[in-house]
Amino acid sequence: MSTDLAPVDGDTTGAMFEANCPDVYFTAGYGRAAAGTEPGTWQLVHRADRILLPYVVRRLDDSTSDAVSPYGYSGIHVDPGCTPAELERFWNGAVEHWRDAGLVTLFLRFSPLDPASVGAVQQLGVIELTRRADTVTVAVSRGSTAIWAGMEGRSRTAIRKARNAGLAGTIRSAGHDDVVAGSPFRRLYEQTMLRVGSAPGYLFAEDYYRSLVDGLGKALLIAEVRDPSGAVVAAALVLRHRDRAHYHLAGSDPRTVRDGANNLLLWTILEWASESGCTLVHLGGGVRADDGLFQFKRAFGGRRTPFWTGSVVLDERHYTALLDEHARTLGRTADDLRCSGYFPGYRLGRG
Repeated sequence: MSTDLAPVDGDTTGAMFEANCPDVYFTAGYGRAAAGTEPGTWQLVHRADRILLPYVVRRLDDSTSDAVSPYGYSGIHVDPGCTPAELERFWNGAVEHWRDAGLVTLFLRFSPLDPASVGAVQQLGVIELTRRADTVTVAVSRGSTAIWAGMEGRSRTAIRKARNAGLAGTIRSAGHDDVVAGSPFRRLYEQTMLRVGSAPGYLFAEDYYRSLVDGLGKALLIAEVRDPSGAVVAAALVLRHRDRAHYHLAGSDPRTVRDGANNLLLWTILEWASESGCTLVHLGGGVRADDGLFQFKRAFGGRRTPFWTGSVVLDERHYTALLDEHARTLGRTADDLRCSGYFPGYRLGRG
């Protein structure tokens, strides 16, 4: 293993290391929560705080595993001061470490907020990069008045309508009571996921929410919109890291959508972020490229931010064997799975 490479597990990161992480998705607190949804074990390889790569290891059998970025946006962070030679040395050490650990493949979800790191990885030339549907980022350092003026008219109209209907938005630190089964947020989020036909993986277990609260502490917030009776009709979890905030999970009562509840929910987050010293809010993307959800988010004055994923086959022999086995199970060919656009192909149809 290269002396430039320092593997870290989820129990050995300290407060100073967490503070130096480029975003919440690189922290052990978030990584441990995300690992439970795979299920797997959160790990991170890094070179000081100049190159960081978090991932979740998922067991395949007694001797092999694969790895994936924690749910969200991390990929690899490369400090702007790193030279191509430093990155190459780091990567070679990481590959040696992963192969020794029996990893077959690695799938990375890069941060749309860190295009320089994507560019550095492109120059490295060893990761197969794929551009996915764009996400939306809203700059909020200019103040709430400027944010309001930069929104499309339909968004402002919907927010006014919500206020005229007696809806009110708030945002605060989230606690265990906010995310337990049956809480307003959980009820709205889970009903929304079922209503839109989302994949089962988006219905998270109790341990995920508990780990998220424990791992992020004050960096986890909950935004809520209440109707005149005080009932929560829209809610979202927000992840805060230094000067940025991420719109994480959200749900709403469909009966209040026409009243502008979802618009008021996002406005509450943007206004809070502006007043709390954030410079940007990442709203994520849609279900598909340029769909209605994406356009809804863009209407808040957001800009397109490219989202890239990366795939690496670390052990071609095991990868081919796994593809062949899974292809027989599906009644397809291994070439079909290789060309499906889903990576790793041996997990197609089973997560």
